[in-house]
Amino acid sequence: MKYIIQTLKYLKSNLLLLPALAVSILAFAAIFDYSAAENIINSFSDGNITTSFTSWLKVFLPFNTESWFTCIFSVLAYILLVIDVAFIHSMVDKHVRFGSKSFRSIISSFSINFIYSLITLVIIIVCSAVAAVLFTAIMKTFALGAPYLFTAGLVVCLVIAYLLTFVFAHFFLWLPCAEVTGFRMSEALYSSYAQARSVRWKIFAMLAITLTVDLAITVPVAVFLGEVLSLIISSFTFGCSFLFIVVASYIIYADVEGIEREDLRKY
Repeated sequence: MKYIIQTLKYLKSNLLLLPALAVSILAFAAIFDYSAAENIINSFSDGNITTSFTSWLKVFLPFNTESWFTCIFSVLAYILLVIDVAFIHSMVDKHVRFGSKSFRSIISSFSINFIYSLITLVIIIVCSAVAAVLFTAIMKTFALGAPYLFTAGLVVCLVIAYLLTFVFAHFFLWLPCAEVTGFRMSEALYSSYAQARSVRWKIFAMLAITLTVDLAITVPVAVFLGEVLSLIISSFTFGCSFLFIVVASYIIYADVEGIEREDLRKY
C-alpha cells in the first residue's frame, strides 16, 4: 500500500498531468473492441458459449479490428500512448528531481523519453498479443466442455494474468532507470531488475490491486450495462490505471534509488 499511497499523493499534487489522463482515456476508448464482450455474452445457449476462436481473440486482443477505421484509430491510439508516456515521465522527472513543474521543463528530455517509451510499449504490445492468443486458446478449449465449464477457463486465465504481472514487476523500473541513468537498454534492464528485486512483492501487490480493481469495475459493466456504458466506464478506468502505473514506476524508482524528492520540499 506504501507505493499506492505515495503515487496517489503525487497525482493529487500535480494537476498538470490531467491532459495526460485525458489522452490515455481517449486512447483506451479506441484500442479495445467493446462490442466483442457483448457478442460473447449474447452467444450463451443453455449455458454453453458457441462463439469462434476469433470472437474470443477480439475480447483479449488490445487492438480493435472491427473495421478499417477502428484499426487506424487503434494505431493512432498507441502513438498517443507513446507520446503520453514520454510526457508523463519527462514532467515527473523534472518535478521530482528538480522541483520544476511546468510544460516548458519537459522539452529537454522529451525526445529521449519518447524513444524509450516507444520501445517499452512495443514490447508490452507484443507480450499482450501473445497473452491474448494464449487466453483465447484456453477459453475456446474450456468452452467446448460441459455447460458453464468456461468459468474454469476464466479462473485459469486470471491466474496466468497475475503470474505475468509478477514477472512484469521484476522489470517495472526499466523505463525510469533508462531515462535517469542514460544506460544502454540492456544495461538498464539488468540494473532495473536488480533494483526491483528488493521491492518486487510491493510492486506486484500494487499492480495486482490495480488489475483487480480494473476487472471488478469493467467486467460487471460489460456483462450488465452493454457496449456504450462499457466503452465509457472501461476507457476511464483503464486510462486512470495507465496514468497511475506510469507515474508509480518513477515514484518507486526514486524511492529505491534514494533520490531526494524536490517536489516534496516546501519553499
